[in-house]
Amino acid sequence: MTKWIVTVVVAGCAALAGAQGTGQTKPSATPPTPPQQQNQGQQAHPRRVMAKLDGFDMAPTRATANQIGGASRGAGQKLALYAPHKAKIYTLRPAFSWKGDPTAAYKVHVQDITGAFAWDRDVTGTSLAYPADAPPLTPGGTYLWKVDPVSPLLGPPPPAAMILVLGGAERTQLDAAISQLQGTGTDLDMARTRLFFNQRLWYDAVMTCSDLIAKFPHRSDLHEMRALLYYQLPETEALADADLAPLN
Repeated sequence: MTKWIVTVVVAGCAALAGAQGTGQTKPSATPPTPPQQQNQGQQAHPRRVMAKLDGFDMAPTRATANQIGGASRGAGQKLALYAPHKAKIYTLRPAFSWKGDPTAAYKVHVQDITGAFAWDRDVTGTSLAYPADAPPLTPGGTYLWKVDPVSPLLGPPPPAAMILVLGGAERTQLDAAISQLQGTGTDLDMARTRLFFNQRLWYDAVMTCSDLIAKFPHRSDLHEMRALLYYQLPETEALADADLAPLN
């Protein structure tokens, strides 16, 4: 009978357990410490179990269709947004990604909930970094974003996701915490990722971690760190598995 050794993946992201700086808006939930492994020689590649943490997604369901003029989830849905249903963000230029055909054309739509601001961009592929030539999001603002496939053969658009941009005292507090981070270069980027993780800022943590992976694609600790982030959402669990697959 095959015996599985169960480990909790925090190697490389163990420092996510420690809050960086001061001025956190809430106490950070610490990813658990790996248990002592026994009979290590009996299993060369242990199954990895990720820690589920609260606070990354602030809503059980996505925005309704009539909030942004999109279709609701239903049978035949081929697209899915890789994002929390509702989440706080710090950056004013988030990166968006979704499950879809990487060779297909899509329209990304961003608008504030008042309807006073709306922005669209056509893109081929399944990701888009909010560009420098677009108006930055406004601190304290609430936005919806969605993705529409250009071809109806790709299925209906998924429901929109909501993002709440940190503003006011909450933003000032995080600005102060960022200014107190220690280190330079990669160490500083790692510290920023840990801070965003502890503040449950999913977009920001994924963006900074992905930037590090682009620079250091073979560092297993970075892939484990991003896998822990991806595992927090049902929509991105497959991405977590992809990050961990080469490590097993």
